[in-house]
Amino acid sequence: MVAAGLAAIYRAGPNTQVKWGHALTGGIFAAAGIELAKKLLTIYIGMVPTYSVVYGAFATVPILLVWIYVAWVIVLLGAVTAAYMPSLLAGVERRVMAYGWQFQLALEVLQQLHRVRAAPTKGLTLTQLAALLRVDPLHLEPVLETLTALDWAGQITEAQAAQEARYIMLANPDSRLLAPLLHTLLLQRDASTQNLWDKARLSSMTLRDVLLN
Repeated sequence: MVAAGLAAIYRAGPNTQVKWGHALTGGIFAAAGIELAKKLLTIYIGMVPTYSVVYGAFATVPILLVWIYVAWVIVLLGAVTAAYMPSLLAGVERRVMAYGWQFQLALEVLQQLHRVRAAPTKGLTLTQLAALLRVDPLHLEPVLETLTALDWAGQITEAQAAQEARYIMLANPDSRLLAPLLHTLLLQRDASTQNLWDKARLSSMTLRDVLLN
């Protein structure tokens, strides 16, 4: 049953790497939930024989539909459990997600990647970034995808498949303009905001202007 729960978690989960320990926790949760749901559903059907009275010989059809619904909800809850295990184990502090949240996270990620740019171990993993910034890894993933799409950051795949990929900073702080990141995550540049862009000189700001050192 646990193996079936694990397989279901992997099928239901997103296209991302999941540690076996986290997947095992989600699989155990799903397996235990399905076993408990089976017993409760059996007791309910035995005590309330409404289905057989209303549907007669076709009573198995609505019972099967109810079971599929309950089982799939449990599988999804198991997937959610596996997804949030890194946050629960790391004890991250969830901060208020106000407007501009992703832009702020992007700046903090770039600051951290720039800090370790000359370190012997190149870059930082998603788990390390989440711990440093005290945020949920699920909130960081779309930000890292945006930085990667803009060629501001890149991934280094480790030689060992079990190791987490590391992110490194690709953008040159002195020559890379901040405008593409501002436009993508904070303030789109169009006719209504053009005057603000010009007065605040946002178009001429570089990445160096927002780095800590």
